[in-house]
Amino acid sequence: MFTLGTLMIQAFNLVFQNIGDSLGMSASASLISTLPGIVLGVVCMLYGTLCDFISPKRMTLFGVSALVIGSLLGFFCSFNFWIVLIARMIQVAGAQVAGSVFLVMTVKYLNDKEKAIYIGIYNAVYYLAAAIGVFAGGFIASFDWKYLFLVPAISMFFIPLLIKNTPDISAKGERIDGFGIALFAVFAGLIAIYFSFPSAWLLVAIVLLGIAFFAWILKGSKPFLSRSFVTNKAYMSILLLQFVFYFFNFACVPIYNVIGEQLYNMPLTTISLCLTLVYVVATIVGCVSGPAVNKLGRMKTLLVASVLMVVGFAGSAIFIEKGFWILTVLACVFIAGVTVVYTPIYDAASDALPVEENGRGVGILDLMMNTSASIGMAVYSSLIANPSLAKSGLFGIGSGAAAQTSNVFWIMCAASVLALILVLTFRKSFSTKRAE
Repeated sequence: MFTLGTLMIQAFNLVFQNIGDSLGMSASASLISTLPGIVLGVVCMLYGTLCDFISPKRMTLFGVSALVIGSLLGFFCSFNFWIVLIARMIQVAGAQVAGSVFLVMTVKYLNDKEKAIYIGIYNAVYYLAAAIGVFAGGFIASFDWKYLFLVPAISMFFIPLLIKNTPDISAKGERIDGFGIALFAVFAGLIAIYFSFPSAWLLVAIVLLGIAFFAWILKGSKPFLSRSFVTNKAYMSILLLQFVFYFFNFACVPIYNVIGEQLYNMPLTTISLCLTLVYVVATIVGCVSGPAVNKLGRMKTLLVASVLMVVGFAGSAIFIEKGFWILTVLACVFIAGVTVVYTPIYDAASDALPVEENGRGVGILDLMMNTSASIGMAVYSSLIANPSLAKSGLFGIGSGAAAQTSNVFWIMCAASVLALILVLTFRKSFSTKRAE
C-alpha cells in the first residue's frame, strides 16, 4: 500500500507541468507537486504521533480508504484542475498512513536485529516506489495522465489482508492531546508552506505558533510532547544530524535536469532513465542497510554513509564536464550514502526514547526530514539561479552552467562534511540501547 501510494509522488512530480498545460492552468501546475508535499510533511508527524494512541488497524483502514477515494476522485474528475489537486492531496495523506504504521510497529515491537532490517526495507521500498514512479509517470503520461490515478486504487484488494494481519492495539487509559497535536500540526504546516510560498506574515505566524507550542509543553495538561521528550539530549542530537544529512535530499533530482538539459542537451526521457537507475541502486542499498547496521554498528555505518556522500558530491563537482554517465555513477554513490543514513538514525532514535513515545519520535523525525529537504530545496533554487556562481568553477571548470552546477555540488559536499563532523561529535547518541 505504501509503495502504490508513494510512487505517485515521483510520477506526478515528473508530469505536473503536462497536467497543468492540458487543463489550461500552466502557471499553477507546480501546485500539484508542492501542496501534496506540504500535506506529506504534516501528516508524517501527525500519523506517527497518533500511532502512540490509536490502533494500527484503525489507522491503516482509514489510510487505504482515503487512498482509494483520492484515486477515484482524481480519475473521474480529471477535467478539473482544482479537483485533481485535491485528489492528489487526499492520495498523499492516505498513502502515508501505511508507511507511518509500518515504521512505528517496527521500532516498537521488533527486537534490535529485526528492527534494523525492517527499517532498511522500509527505506528500500521508498526508493523502489520512486524508481517505479519515474518510469510510470513517463510511460502512462505518454497516452493519458489521468490513468496514473488508478495505480494506487489497486491497494483496495489488500484490505482483507490488512484487516487480518494488522494488530488492533491501542494505548489504554491515555488521553490524546488534541489541542497540542493540532497546534503543532499547524505550526509544522506553516513552516512547509513558507518555504514554498515565502511571506513576512507567515514568518510572524510561525514564530507566534512556535512560542505558543513551547508554552503548551511547559504549562499544558499532559502535552503529547513532554518536557523530558524535548530535553532528551540523545534524541535531539540525532534530530539535528538528520536535518543536516537530508538538507539537499530534494535537490538531487532537479540538478540533474539542469545538467542534462543545459550541459548535455539530453531529452527528459534519457535523464529520467538515468535517475531510475539511481533509484534502483538506492533500493538495493536500502535492503542491505539493515544487515550493515547489525554487522558494523550504527556509528561505523554512519561514517561510511557520510564518506559516500562527500565522495559523490565532490566527484560530481570535479567531473561535471566529463560525461553524464560518469555523473550518474557518482549520483549512485551519494544516493547510496543518503540511503544508508536512514536506518542507523531511526534505529538509534527509537532506542533514545521510551517505547511508548516511539510513535511521536518517528513522527518528529519524518517531519524534520521533510522540513529540512524543503528548506534545502529553497536554498538550492536560489543557488542555481545565482549568476555569481556561474562565473567560474574550481579545478578548471569553465563559466556558465558547468560552473553553476559544479559550485552547487561543492556546497552540497560541504553540508555532507558538516554531517560527518556532527556524527563524530554526537557519537555517544548512537550507542544508546533500549531498556528491556
